[in-house]
Amino acid sequence: MSKEKNQALEYLKGVKPRSSGHKTLSQDEYLGGRVAQIEYTDNGESLTQWVVVTKQHKGYADSESQLIQQLESASNKERGRINWINQVFNISGLIALVLVGASVYLTVTTPDGNIPEHLKASVLTIVGFYFGGLVSSKKDSENA
Repeated sequence: MSKEKNQALEYLKGVKPRSSGHKTLSQDEYLGGRVAQIEYTDNGESLTQWVVVTKQHKGYADSESQLIQQLESASNKERGRINWINQVFNISGLIALVLVGASVYLTVTTPDGNIPEHLKASVLTIVGFYFGGLVSSKKDSENA
């Protein structure tokens, strides 16, 4: 079994150290992690639990209703993350980086430290729209 498939089992062994006889009944991928139903014995009692392990969330559930709560919690944590690579390395992000870089370069290299007004206006407008779009898209994802 690969390390990714072992995530749920290893988590359950960590939170239930006295458990033994682990058997994975079912397992599916979820948000880059795993959701598994595991059967095991704890103090001679046979138990079955659902385990949810993602990059942002780890938890277990005794019933389907608790499983739904665990999945919702994992989904909310995943939704709250900002994927910075996709946010910066898109067209508007690259344009903003180039304009800010040019402004900084001109400020450092010119004797009086002034940059042309048209470049200053362009930088402020594009950077304003870029960061305004980030805030707007984050609010939209929170309301969804």
